[in-house]
Formats: sequence, structure tokens, C-alpha cells
Amino acid sequence: MTSVIFGAACSSSAALFIRNKNAKDYRHRYPEAARAIKSAAFCTEGELHTFTDASEKAYACAVYWRQKTDESTYRVTLLAGKARVTPLRPVSIPRLELQAALLGTRMAQAIADELDIAVGVRTYWTDSSTVLTWIKTDLRTFKPFVAHRLAEIEESTKPQEWRWVPGSQNPADDATREAPADFDHTHRWFNGPEFLSWDESRWPKPRTFKQEPSGEEKEAYLVATARTADARPTPDPHRFSSWVKLLRATARVLQFIELCRPRKESACVSRQSKQQDPTWRTTRTKQPRSTWKLRTPEAPTEAWLPLDPPHLKKAEKILLRSSQGESFGEKDPERHPKLRRLDVVMEDGLLRLRGRIDAAQYIDAGCKRPIVLDGKHVIARLLIKHYHEAFQHGNHATVMNEVRQRYWILGLRSIIRATAVRCQWCKVYRSTPRLPPTGDLPIERLRHGEPPFTCAAVDYFGPMTVTVGRRHEKRWGVLFTCLTTRAVHMELEASLTADSMLLALRRMAARRGMPKVIYSDNGTNFVGANKELKQVIENAREADVVSRAAQMNIKWKFIPPGAPNMGGAWERLVRSVKTALAVTLKERHPREEVLHTLLLEAEHVVNSRPLVAREERRSCGAPSIGDYRDEDLTGKRTWRVAQRMADHFWSRWVKEYLPTLLPRKIDGRAAGEDLQCGDTVLIVDSTLPRNTWPHGQVVHTYPGPDNRVRTVDVRTSGGLLKRPASKMILLVPATSDEPRP
Repeated sequence: MTSVIFGAACSSSAALFIRNKNAKDYRHRYPEAARAIKSAAFCTEGELHTFTDASEKAYACAVYWRQKTDESTYRVTLLAGKARVTPLRPVSIPRLELQAALLGTRMAQAIADELDIAVGVRTYWTDSSTVLTWIKTDLRTFKPFVAHRLAEIEESTKPQEWRWVPGSQNPADDATREAPADFDHTHRWFNGPEFLSWDESRWPKPRTFKQEPSGEEKEAYLVATARTADARPTPDPHRFSSWVKLLRATARVLQFIELCRPRKESACVSRQSKQQDPTWRTTRTKQPRSTWKLRTPEAPTEAWLPLDPPHLKKAEKILLRSSQGESFGEKDPERHPKLRRLDVVMEDGLLRLRGRIDAAQYIDAGCKRPIVLDGKHVIARLLIKHYHEAFQHGNHATVMNEVRQRYWILGLRSIIRATAVRCQWCKVYRSTPRLPPTGDLPIERLRHGEPPFTCAAVDYFGPMTVTVGRRHEKRWGVLFTCLTTRAVHMELEASLTADSMLLALRRMAARRGMPKVIYSDNGTNFVGANKELKQVIENAREADVVSRAAQMNIKWKFIPPGAPNMGGAWERLVRSVKTALAVTLKERHPREEVLHTLLLEAEHVVNSRPLVAREERRSCGAPSIGDYRDEDLTGKRTWRVAQRMADHFWSRWVKEYLPTLLPRKIDGRAAGEDLQCGDTVLIVDSTLPRNTWPHGQVVHTYPGPDNRVRTVDVRTSGGLLKRPASKMILLVPATSDEPRP
């Protein structure tokens, strides 16, 4: 024999390899020697026996290796064992036995994967008749706890591999109890049960157990179904929002019925190969999101059949016949009260209208005799919606003409109108805001008897370009108006900052008096000025500052953003000033002094206008010619004259001007109901195209003194916006999906 030297001595592993190789190479010349070397050198196959058991304290398993040593003797060796303590929560003994069986299954599978020796036979032993009954029964009949564990057991074992063993011969029972006094290397836990050393004929015989309810079975329910003779393979049309989807779904049902129905002439289409049937196509299946695997060429595929026109035509006929049967009845539909004034005829299973144009040439037969449908049926409504969308949401006449090419629908005009009202596209692109009723005037517009500009409003207009030296600069006009007397005061500013606004306010207050209330829009300069005034009042410390802050205690009110109609009291005067400037301003870039002068002249022109229509018999307002003496201009008399003139002005203001504010404008688009929290609206923005107007949801409303909502807070994708209700288009009410009247 060849010797292999490893260092100074022979390598045992190398010698074993050479011996086995020689036995393999010379097995034909020396068969008996090769057989002896093979049996003495290594083991090629053995048996794996797993024992499981459970008690109230623990459940365990033990795995043994059984190997045949000669013709009649076997050697049994413990490979692994495992025990677990039972849960604190009480668990029934059958469930613990099942847990032990699952533990043994996992242990045996792990050992088999690690062994280099082939496992010939696997046997699982348990002394629980309940577990054996569960394993040999369909797992779908049990509750989830048992079913899930039986499913895992069935993945790695077979029902015929499980056998019963008496509890007295089960070595796994020793691991579920306290260790005995004679527990040593000769104990059965290490050597296995005695019957494993014997022939299989002497093993414990299988027993049959009477199956009794264990409490883990599912409750069985008996459902009785009855099939009507007129049942049709049509989906429920109320569950569809599109005629095309309903039609294709019905066609798929018909196609599925044909695939399931056996054919006499040829095999079923579903069994044809992809090479024989060119209508089959393959498409890759979508991987589940939980796996996140990339698509590979080896990914499984699925076959699908395209819908052909015959299936679609048959599905359409079935749907129309179903609609007519539900609307006019199955028996004698021609005598239905809805059809008593129409000449209808049954053709090819469908009711058609027989008119007076049968003799017309070059006209489709469907146009001569259209299919009769009831407009109140859901299929008819889906058809009208389909035509409404197919013809680009056209007017009612267009949709009506196209529908009547094939169908005669009762009450067609009203159904088309209702479809357009419900159409979301028409709401977005054609609806107009429903204006709230005109509100009452604020108290600041009606406070008479007070000095002018006590309640004022301010607004900017421009910019206007002026020449300063050799450069051009921008200037803005500032208009202050008295909300009561409608007088105006003009200022010229060089910027739109809050500081410039405060300086203009100080100049106006120096000449006209400090206002108590100021109205304006939400310009950044006005908001900044309001914040600075509040900061001056809050941070005042010294006596003179406190006194001045008290004098400047102005209440600033802002109209909602994007609501210039709420500031019409000053917006109209801005227009009057612009008109006067357009007449008098001849230069394109005047000097600043010229522009300032023209602004003051425009102020004079606006202040000279009459508040009410002037009668011819009244004086024009110029002083009458008379004889004035110096003694008539004494201080006391002058004060009385001024007081009398003021009283006369306010008397005429109450009698002549105030009644002109009485009429309330009634708009035909006035909203019947106010906006509510949760309404989905479309925000009108005249600076953007209509298809880019933002959508939002009303989150807060601001009722006025009359409890009508004219201002709302809307939450959009860009944030929270405060907008007038007159710029809101209601899309979906908060309470229902139907539009409000």
C-alpha cells in the first residue's frame, strides 16, 4: 500500500483518502476487499428519529441517529436535544404537545441540513393522540394557532412519518420533568429507547384513535344558495362609474365563461401553448412591494387574452337587455306605461323605436330604429356620461344628437343637464363663484357729526416715473379718504416701505387730524405700519412717549386678501384721481415737483365733486354777494357761523347723502347657502389660467353681523390662505357629494 508522508509522520486523513481511492479504482478486480474497506471506513446512510413530549412545566424534543452495525444490531446515538419552559400564560396540554412537535421538526431539519451523511428514513414520535390526529387532518379546519403550526410542520414532514409511542418509552418525557437520581451516561436520554436497537417489527404498533372535538376546530356554517333561472353574468352596474369599465368587465366575465366551458371540437384555449395560439401574450408579473426584488428574465410570467369586438358587442347587448328588463319588465315590455305613446318593436332581443324614417337611404339602421332605454336607469346614466366625456364636455345639443344616433332615452334632456351638473370637469372649468349677499355698511361709513378723517382708509397706486437730475425714479401716490365725508388727501412717496407709510400718515395727521380707525388692504407696507404702531404702544415707557402713543392709538382694519370689492370706498376714488392725472399729466417722466403739484390739483378736483345730485334751484355753493362789515367778523360770531355751517352740512348729509346708501344690490348669482368647514373649493385667481387655480378645503369661516359668511380660511397644498367667499367655487360640499341648490 502506498504511504503518504505528512512531515515526519504519516497523515491519517491522507492515508484514509488514498485507501478509499484505491478501493474505488480496484473495485472490479477486488470486489470483496473494496466492500470491506467501504463498510469499515465510513457510514453512508442512517435513520433520524425525533421524540417530542410536553408537560405543564416544559416541552422538549430529542433527536437520535440510528445506524445499522451488522445484519441484526443497530447503534443509537443522541445527536441533539432541546427543552423550553412553558409560557406564563396558561396553555392547554394539546397545544403544548403541538409546540413540542414543531420544536422537534425544526431541530430535525436543522440537523439534516448540517449532516454530510444521507438521511435515509425520518421518523417522528409523540405520545399525544391529539397531535397525531391534527397532523393527519386538513389544517384549514382548525383555528389560526393550530393551523399556522401545522402548516410549518407539513412543510418539512409527511403525515406518514409520524408515529405513536407510549409515554413510558418516550425519552423526551425525561426533559419535561425533574432529573432522576440515576441520570448518568447509561440513561435512556443518551442511548435512546430500547426498541430502537431492535428490528422495526418489534417497535410499538400504530394505534387508531377516535377523533373527538378538541376545541381548536373552526365553526362550520352552512350557506344555502338558490340560482334563479334568469340570472345573467353581468356585474352590478351600480359599482361602476364608467360605461367603458362596465362594458369591459362584462366582456371579461363572458370570456372567462368561455374559457371554463369545455369544447367539443378542440381543447380549451387555456391549455393551448403559446406557440400554437398567437393570441396569447406574456407579461411579467409585478413583484410584491414587501420583497423589493428586481425583475429578472427568470421571473414568472402570466398569460392574458385581449378583448375582441365580438365579446364587447355581446356584453353590450346583455347590458342593454338587462336595462330594458329592469325598466320595462320582462313580459310584454311593449305595454309598459312609459312606452304607451311610442311605437316600439322587439328586434334581436332588444326594444327599438319604430319611427317614420325607415325609407331613408344611406343611414345606419341603428339611427333609423334606436334602442329604447329609460333615462332613470343606471346604465342609461353611464351611457350619457360616456357621451358627455367623449365629446369634450360639449353643450347639451351636441351630446343629445350623438346619443340619438343609436339610443332613444326617455327624459334625455334632463338627464344630460343633470350629468353636466355632476361632472367634476365642468365644475372646475365652467362654474362661477356664487356671491354672498351684499352686507351692511360698517359703522365707520355712517358715523356723522365727527371731524373729517376720524375714520379713514388708505391705498397706494402707481408707480409713476419722475425725473431726478439725469436719472429716472419711481414714485407712488398715497390716497387717504374719509369714509364718512368721502374727502381725499394725497401724498407722494418714494418707496413702499413701512417707514414711508408712517411718514405719510404723520403728514396727513398734521394737516387733517389723527384718525381713530384706518382701513386698508393687506399690502406689506400697511401690515408693517400696523405692527410698528402696536410696537410703539407696547414698548412705551416715558411719559411723553406714553402720551404720544395714546394719541396715536389707531385701530387698523384689513380687508381679506384678494378682495378689492370690499375696498370699493377707496378704490373708486383712486380711479377718479387717475382719471384727473391722465388729463393733466402731459409729460412721460415729469419732475417730482410737477407730479406733486398735479396730485394736489387732482385732490382739489375730487374734493370739489358733489356727494349727491344737485338741483338747479340750489346755489352752486359760491358765497353770495353782500355787504360785509368788519364788526360781523368778530370771534364769537365767526365761531357761531362756522358751527352753523357744520350743522347745515351734517343735516344735508343725513337727509340727502345717507338715503343714497340705503339700496342693497341683489346679484342673480347670490348663494343660497354659505360655505362651511370641510367644503372643497376652487380658489379664483384672475392672474393665473383657470386650469392652474388652486384647490383647497375650508377650515374656518368668519360670519358677519348678519351671520352670513363672506370670508373664509382655506387650506391648500401651499399653506393656509384667507380669501373672500366671492372668490370661492364650491366643488364638493362637506355633507354630501351632491351639489347644493
